Amino acid sequence: MNGFKTTRFCGIIGVLALTAMIVAGCSGANRGGLRNSREVGRAFETFHVYPNYRYWYYNQENSPYAVVGLSQPYRIEDINWKEVDPNTKTFEKVVGLVESFPVRGSFTYGAYILDPQVQQIGVWYSSLGAGIKVNPETGIVSINAAMPWIDDNGWYGSGVGVGIGGGTGGGGGAGVGIRLGF
Repeated sequence: MNGFKTTRFCGIIGVLALTAMIVAGCSGANRGGLRNSREVGRAFETFHVYPNYRYWYYNQENSPYAVVGLSQPYRIEDINWKEVDPNTKTFEKVVGLVESFPVRGSFTYGAYILDPQVQQIGVWYSSLGAGIKVNPETGIVSINAAMPWIDDNGWYGSGVGVGIGGGTGGGGGAGVGIRLGF
C-alpha cells in the first residue's frame, strides 16, 4: 500500500509541475525583461534623465525600492508605482534612497527594460529583480517585483515553483503548493 501511495503522490506532483510549466509558458507571450547596464546605473546616480521618458518609483516616497523610466507611449498603471517628475527634488530624493538603501543581501543596479521583441523601452534602477510584462496594444507595462515592506521572510523575485510539505498538527497530512509569477 505504501508503494501505491508514493507512486500516486509522485504522479500528482508530476502533473502539478507540468501544469505550472504549461501555464508559465502560455503567459510568456508579452514577457519583457531586464538587461543589466552600468551606463543606466551611472545615469541614475548623476540624475541624468532620458528625453521623452516618464518616470515612476516603487512604494512610498520615503521608502522607495525602484525607479523606472519608460519611453512614450509606455506607462505603468499600478497603485504601487507613483509617477514622478524627473526635474524635481522628489526625483533626486527617491533615486538617492534607492541607491543608498538596497534590500538586505543585494545591491542597487541599473538595467534596460526590454519588450518581448528585446527592444529597449525603458530604464530600471533598483536592488530588486523583476518580472516584466508589456502589452503592446495598450502600452501598459506591468512590473512584478518583491514587496519587502510586506514580505519579511527573505524571498525576493518572481517565478514558478512547486513545494511539498508535511503536517504535524492533530490532523497530520501533507500538502502540495504551486506559486506562479511572471
